Amino acid sequence: MTGKWDFVVHTFMGDMTSHMDFKVDGTTLTGTGEDAANGAVAEIQNGKYEDGKFSYTLTIKTAVGEMTNELSGTVDGDKIVGKSKNAMGEFDITGTRV
Repeated sequence: MTGKWDFVVHTFMGDMTSHMDFKVDGTTLTGTGEDAANGAVAEIQNGKYEDGKFSYTLTIKTAVGEMTNELSGTVDGDKIVGKSKNAMGEFDITGTRV
């Protein structure tokens, strides 16, 4: 999972893209996420990775204020699938290694 990824969150308002930079050390997942629309960057919090499964929290500035997202999913080679939960609901995410 370590490396750069492009994520797409599939929301009711359309697809939202972000650029992720992950680092795995044991079962700890760290890194940053960048909102492709506004360039806002945030640090990954509470990141975990084990046996191809990940979870983390990311609080990022948006056009409507700060939003905390809880993300989780699975890694299969150069692809990620999962979910993103925030105050607006739960949405599917897909990711591709860059």
